Amino acid sequence: MSSRLKISKKTSEQLNHLSSRLNLRRNIVCRLAIGRSLSKKESVKNLKPKDNTGYEFNRYTLTGEYDEIFKALINQHERKKLSDRNYITFLRNHIERGINILYKEYQRINSPIDFFSELVKSK
Repeated sequence: MSSRLKISKKTSEQLNHLSSRLNLRRNIVCRLAIGRSLSKKESVKNLKPKDNTGYEFNRYTLTGEYDEIFKALINQHERKKLSDRNYITFLRNHIERGINILYKEYQRINSPIDFFSELVKSK
């Protein structure tokens, strides 16, 4: 079972920014990013990060005791059962896309309180 994943340098920089502004640990921001990415209908199967020179995460650090729930959500989103290896790739891709979305939304709003209000309202 693969237990580590690396994100791109750009995504790592965006993650740092969000973590600092929102006063949340990076793994929590990644969980928000996964959820935000899953709210999009398009698959992340063709997403190819430009590099993998950013942060490296232990899978358990990101998903914790809810790993099977995250896996089930990603399987449902992709409409197929993913192998463990593919799951790590899709998890990384959802983090990449989700962080990018959250970063752009935060840049537009520029207020943690308003950002969280918008996040709760978004579909």
